[in-house]
Amino acid sequence: MAETFSETVDVTSTAGGVTIRLDGIGATVTIGGDSTGGVLVVQDPSGAEAFRFDGSGAVLRIGTAGNAGDLIVQDASGREVFHFLSGTLQLGTEGNGGDLSIRDGADREVLQFDSANAVLRVGAAGNEGDLIVRDGAGREIFHVDGRNAVLRLGTEGNEGDISVRDAANREVLQFDAASAVMRIGASGNEGDLIVRDGSGREVFHVDGNNAVLRIGTTGNEGDISVRDASDREVLQFDAANAVMRIGASGNEGDLIVRDGGGREVFHVDGNEAVLRVGTSGKAGDLSVRDGSNREVLQFESANAVMRIGANGNEGDLIVRDGSGREVFHVDGSNAVLRIGTTGNEGDISVRDASNREVFQFDAGFAVLRVGAAGNEGDIIVRDDAGNESIHLNGGSGDIILRNADLAEQFEIAGAVEAVPGTVMALASDGTLRPAAKAYDTCVVGVIAGGGRYRPGIVMDHRRAGPGGRRMPVAMVGKVACRADARFGAISVGDLLTSSPTEGCAMRAADPARAFGAVIGKALTPLAEGVGMVEIVISLQ
Repeated sequence: MAETFSETVDVTSTAGGVTIRLDGIGATVTIGGDSTGGVLVVQDPSGAEAFRFDGSGAVLRIGTAGNAGDLIVQDASGREVFHFLSGTLQLGTEGNGGDLSIRDGADREVLQFDSANAVLRVGAAGNEGDLIVRDGAGREIFHVDGRNAVLRLGTEGNEGDISVRDAANREVLQFDAASAVMRIGASGNEGDLIVRDGSGREVFHVDGNNAVLRIGTTGNEGDISVRDASDREVLQFDAANAVMRIGASGNEGDLIVRDGGGREVFHVDGNEAVLRVGTSGKAGDLSVRDGSNREVLQFESANAVMRIGANGNEGDLIVRDGSGREVFHVDGSNAVLRIGTTGNEGDISVRDASNREVFQFDAGFAVLRVGAAGNEGDIIVRDDAGNESIHLNGGSGDIILRNADLAEQFEIAGAVEAVPGTVMALASDGTLRPAAKAYDTCVVGVIAGGGRYRPGIVMDHRRAGPGGRRMPVAMVGKVACRADARFGAISVGDLLTSSPTEGCAMRAADPARAFGAVIGKALTPLAEGVGMVEIVISLQ
């Protein structure tokens, strides 16, 4: 039988306290009170407890063994926007996105999942958020620490790794904590590392495809700075000035390059200010090329040779003094060595193993000095066969001439033939012609250079005039002379004079006629015919 009550209906306990109140005005049902927690129980058709809300424990239980519980909330349009089913929580539906919001005791939203933007937010102002994941041993292996803005992966006994895969399931980003290695890229998908500045310019680019590191860009030059444990900048690459600096005050810089055998083959030693190239078993060379790829400077250590210049690009070596004057110039184009300049005269000084100055050219006085106390000086001149032809002997003070005679150049008349060994006489115009009469008092001497004799000294050596010829005539010493024995056999020691045979000498058989016409004395005999006789020049 139906009953109607107005306002409220109270159900009391045996102690008289209200334990259930039906409030018609407020449309509420209150269970519990009077020191007793309220419990609301709903049973399924089998009598099993399918729904229980326990006020004492503030616990809501839905479902029981054999009868899973669901919790469904619908929006004003009847759409199922909250559904907890068999261990699964579904929030939102088509047309009504679901959000999750959890607040702390100060009513701060400390956990929010915003489905519209697919964003999870943890923490709030005054209550920093943390996200912690533990492994099967209860170790904290993933920790997003909101207070310190730190992401920690791994812990003692369980190292953390990062692995990112592309759409083809290739591991393109890996951080291996065990080896402290970060790998970017994979086979078929090269890796790049790009850093941009505040203006969005790409200022740091590790390009895996081309194996290139780029630092800096237009409007923002790149620099490299490395500091030691004392915060000293010991390596700096200054891109603005294209300068690399190694070392700092208190920590000198070195640049070392090793070969495939681990040998130190290139060493720029900042402490000693020394550049070393090469080592034991590996000779070092220095090679510099010009814009046409010509090797214009080469130092070859195997042979201890430095070469400057190349075909098409002559080499020069220039040294300047403190005033910028060019005082030493090896001019490859003209094959000239210049030492000294205006205001700074050049000298040459060579010292022996005892530090004695044994060769000195003093430009101030235009003096050449050879030798020193304890080390006498010599000057030796060789001919094209390598024989010593002139020797200035500093020890004895002698001038040694290996050739035989003292000659002087004379003008030769017209187009006459005058070969070495020809007896020459004065013509009326002062030129020389081959002698052609016996006992000619105009006889001068013999053309030098005949046989095995060469002139030791040639005086009045100068260029002939237009159309003229100048030849050396032996005046003193030994010379080879043409002679004619048909006017008498020539013996060693015979005085010789001119003969009727042009350019030939003969034995001076008439002493009276020979006075003033004697050429010299025979050193070798000639029994008959015309031939060469070695003589000592002795004009009388």
